[in-house]
Amino acid sequence: MQPSRVTPILFLFAATLGSCMSGSRLEGAPVRAENLATWIEKVHIEANRSRDAISDGFERLHALTSGDYPQGDVAMAYAQLVQRIDVAEQQSQRFNEVVEPMASAAEPVFEQWQRDVTTIADERLRTRGQLRMTVAKERFDALLTSANDSREQLSAFVQSLRDHAKFLAHDLNPSALDEIQEDVKRVRVAAEKLDQELDRTLAASRAYIDRGTAPSEGMPAGPNR
Repeated sequence: MQPSRVTPILFLFAATLGSCMSGSRLEGAPVRAENLATWIEKVHIEANRSRDAISDGFERLHALTSGDYPQGDVAMAYAQLVQRIDVAEQQSQRFNEVVEPMASAAEPVFEQWQRDVTTIADERLRTRGQLRMTVAKERFDALLTSANDSREQLSAFVQSLRDHAKFLAHDLNPSALDEIQEDVKRVRVAAEKLDQELDRTLAASRAYIDRGTAPSEGMPAGPNR
């Protein structure tokens, strides 16, 4: 029994294991970053679809309450409004379903990036890495804030449309339509505000994708990229 030989072997094994684990984390980093980029792209797609949904929903409400439909087709105009509300509600749900996973995908990316960049020995590389990580994190935080604001406003907007539809469901006559004209104006303001917020979400997601993802296959990342 020679314990003096066993101890160095254990240290060597532990050091090798630690090195392998560190290497594994580094190898997985691009995969995690790509996963985040995929979710950001999905948020971009659903935000764009949400803009169409709110526009269609408001246009149907406005057409109904302004009398902009063929004579005698008020019931049809109401049915079309309800259909567009259903579409907007489904779109709101789809938007919700991509924002949360995007936030979850970002956590391991930035946590590991923070840990790894602090271990870079070269001071110039470490400083550059920290700066790029900080900028990327700020871009993502701006995107997440806007996406959360957008989905909250979208949910409230859909509820507002639904409330108007319920109000008119059993009282679809000229006096009822005339009575909610001011309310419809407020819905228009909400629609415009939501459209602007979704536009910020689109811009923030595109900015992160364009500046934060790896170059396409076959496209070298030269000094000017």
